[in-house]
Amino acid sequence: MKLSRMAFAANMLINQVLELKKDESVLIVTDTARPSSITEAIAYSAVSAGGRVMVIIMEPQSIGGEEPPAPVAAAMAAADVVINQSTQSITHTNATRQAMKMGARIANMRNFSEDMMFNGGVNADYNKVREVSEYLADLLTKTKIIRLTTPAGTDLTMWTEGRSAIAQTGFVTKPGMLSGLPDGEATLAPLEGRTEGVVVSPYIADELGLITEPLKIEIKKGRILKINGGRQATALKNLLMSKDDAGYNAASQFALGTNPACRIVPNTREVGKRMGTAHIAIGDNRSLNGKSASSFHIDFVFLDVSVYFDDVCIIKDGVYQIKLP
Repeated sequence: MKLSRMAFAANMLINQVLELKKDESVLIVTDTARPSSITEAIAYSAVSAGGRVMVIIMEPQSIGGEEPPAPVAAAMAAADVVINQSTQSITHTNATRQAMKMGARIANMRNFSEDMMFNGGVNADYNKVREVSEYLADLLTKTKIIRLTTPAGTDLTMWTEGRSAIAQTGFVTKPGMLSGLPDGEATLAPLEGRTEGVVVSPYIADELGLITEPLKIEIKKGRILKINGGRQATALKNLLMSKDDAGYNAASQFALGTNPACRIVPNTREVGKRMGTAHIAIGDNRSLNGKSASSFHIDFVFLDVSVYFDDVCIIKDGVYQIKLP
């Protein structure tokens, strides 16, 4: 029964997102913490479409952006299609960048739950999501300065002149493309060494979960200087101290969610794509054509955002102020 209920999302991934062709090789990367039912549903759809399927099960990675084991990276580079169904994101890794360079189409479904296979963002009109994502990515590319504020006190200014934005549309139909389910995002890498301001109590962050205690991150010249708050602030400080210096780069990513079907749920994979949200990241951004070479990547998602492109208000309290396609 579960597999039949998941068939819609699995078939959409294989036939619409990836446009899988007969005899293409499909690698599903998963780990021991993920539901095998999702793996089976995807594999069945891929085989039904004529794909040659291989599944690799690894131990869960400790953090997003950590390099997968060498055998996984080698398999990724050899596949026509890679579906990441593991717990952590491997988007910001050399393994993904090399696979894309070799022509792989990569679909990111990290931290997917069974519920997400039939509810929320997977049910969006992805032709509309693509239209909005590409429109906002074009605006982002033309923007020189982005300001992000929230009622909680976040106030960040990011300089972006010369950086090209990427539209993650829910379609991965050409060699070297990256997207996934649920998707819908316009994103870029702000200029390193330039971001100024404070992050105050985002809704959720990778590795920290829902932010339930005070959290304040002070950023100057693109670098985290202070982190204050409760236990989650201490956990973030400890994490940064245990990793490489490039992890202090902030913001390494800025993104706008563009999927109206995505829900406000405690999962950055879905809520970060929700229309009207925004997120930033710390750590690696080379997969976004940035220059921060870190061993990890952490997203911070904000609700009720106000966003300004070169002093023009694009979103006010989570509601778009401009006409979208």
